[in-house]
Amino acid sequence: MSRLHSLVRILAAGLAFSAAALIAQTAAPRPGIAPRVAPRPRQIPCWEEAGISKAAMEQRRQVERSTRAQVEAVCAESGLTAQQRHEKIREIRQRARQEIEGLISPQQQEALKACQQERSRGGHPGVGGHGSGAGPCGEMPAAKAPPVEHEKPAEQEEPEVVFGPNPNP
Repeated sequence: MSRLHSLVRILAAGLAFSAAALIAQTAAPRPGIAPRVAPRPRQIPCWEEAGISKAAMEQRRQVERSTRAQVEAVCAESGLTAQQRHEKIREIRQRARQEIEGLISPQQQEALKACQQERSRGGHPGVGGHGSGAGPCGEMPAAKAPPVEHEKPAEQEEPEVVFGPNPNP
């Protein structure tokens, strides 16, 4: 009988040890060790979806960087009036638009814009960012004068409102 008790004790100890090892494997991850997460499928860039080459996009970005630098230089020119700055900046941007149109067709630009807008509605930040209200040199646009309220002439009276049965059923 003692042999049977010994065998039962050994089996019970082995079972307890196995259970402890299983629990340790399924326990919460330790701090400092990131749990493995299945990678999200790679999303095709909008420029690729629109049929634009990577080289064309790099050239477009270069044109945009150059345009920003030129606009900043115009803004730094202290001898120009606001109107002169505005005109020079308009010309710089027009040249940049023409250069970009030589790289990317209008249809591709529309497809790119539509893709970016669709993705920005999906909660991706960073697309767009325009609309701060300030001009390219940081100045605020001219404020519109508030509309003038027209006063009602004193001789005109409000028509009298009568409540009661409708004479024309």
